[in-house]
Amino acid sequence: MINKVILLGRLGKDPVVRHLDNGRVVANVTLATNDYYTKDGQKMENTEWHNLELWDNHARLAENYLRKGNIIYVEGKIRTDRYTDAEGIEKQIKKIRVLQMQTMGGLNRNEEDENSPGRGMAHESENGHREPENRNNTTPEGPDYKDDFPFDIK
Repeated sequence: MINKVILLGRLGKDPVVRHLDNGRVVANVTLATNDYYTKDGQKMENTEWHNLELWDNHARLAENYLRKGNIIYVEGKIRTDRYTDAEGIEKQIKKIRVLQMQTMGGLNRNEEDENSPGRGMAHESENGHREPENRNNTTPEGPDYKDDFPFDIK
């Protein structure tokens, strides 16, 4: 069986981060995704809100770099939390446990500083391995165009 979710959306609020006694860190944030369709000749939009849960390295990155309005790409799995409210009624809430995350635009902290810790944060998996992003898509010699096109570029 497969439990995998892929989302691309905009953060609805700043992350809420908790540092636990055992040294772990958890962040919660909401992500908005939009669907567009036509009904009776009129363009319609539907916004879905997703509760994201990020742990440890992802939570620390969220705390330091993510803010309301940022666009992020996440991969994760659906989790269901069950609880009993104050009136004794059992309830459940669905959330996405983020396993991989990628920012889809500039970062908010020290964005003008090319050497800031988050500048190259393109992708980080749950195990903490980073795959740096080449933002300018260039090599030391200049743009890398030679194999991208089926014709010569002058």
